[in-house]
Amino acid sequence: MALNHNLNTYVAVTLAPNSPFLDVPSSLSTVHPAVTHVGQVGQLHDVQLVSVPKEDWSNIGDDILASLKGSEGVTSVNVQELKQRTKRGSDEL
Repeated sequence: MALNHNLNTYVAVTLAPNSPFLDVPSSLSTVHPAVTHVGQVGQLHDVQLVSVPKEDWSNIGDDILASLKGSEGVTSVNVQELKQRTKRGSDEL
């Protein structure tokens, strides 16, 4: 799964064990028209990644977060920030 942080904002959505989204995670895209389901985060079946185009996010990001947080079976919503990895020198270990 190739992510493009220049074009999209990514949000990790954690689902409760009784969430209706667990059976069909792609249905998270029905929560808001600007949301696209990207996929599962690693091996965590209860954590799903969605994307929102940056231009939409800057205008209606708060509305999207409220829609996600207010959805049945969603326990948490976390906006993903792109972080630069730094190479450690051998003296830092």
